[in-house]
Order: sequence, then structure tokens, then C-alpha cells
Amino acid sequence: MVGGKIIEIMPIGKTPEGRSVSRLWCVDRSGDECAVHVEDAPAMPLLGDEVWWQAGKVYWDHDRRELRKVGYSYDPRAKV
Repeated sequence: MVGGKIIEIMPIGKTPEGRSVSRLWCVDRSGDECAVHVEDAPAMPLLGDEVWWQAGKVYWDHDRRELRKVGYSYDPRAKV
């Protein structure tokens, strides 16, 4: 999975350089869920926006805007 519709946006901390980081939790058209961390920017996607990521960037707004991706995407659901 490399993107989907945002179902949750949560601040999670800061980079070592002190920049704010948020988690974007997404669901794709198949119902698969995945999350990715992004460095916050003045313009951020909103709940319901579609995003996709590749090579250290997260794209949204029909590829007109991008954010810096922090780390890898992952399954954010709790493991039992």
C-alpha cells in the first residue's frame, strides 16, 4: 500500500532537528490501512483527502503539494 484516504491525523513528536511530525493514517479502496509520518508544513492535507507516498515524499492535492516523509509506512493498528 502506498496511499489512500486520510482517516486520522495525529501529532506524534518532533524530528531530531526540532520540526513537528504528524501521523497520517490512511485506508485504501480495498479497505487496507496504513500510516505514514510526515514533517508538518504550513499547508497540510485534511481528513478525507487522498495522499500517496514514494521516495521520501507524501503527495496530495492531485500531486500539486508534497510533504517530507519521515521513516517508513506501517500498519498502525494495535497488535494483540
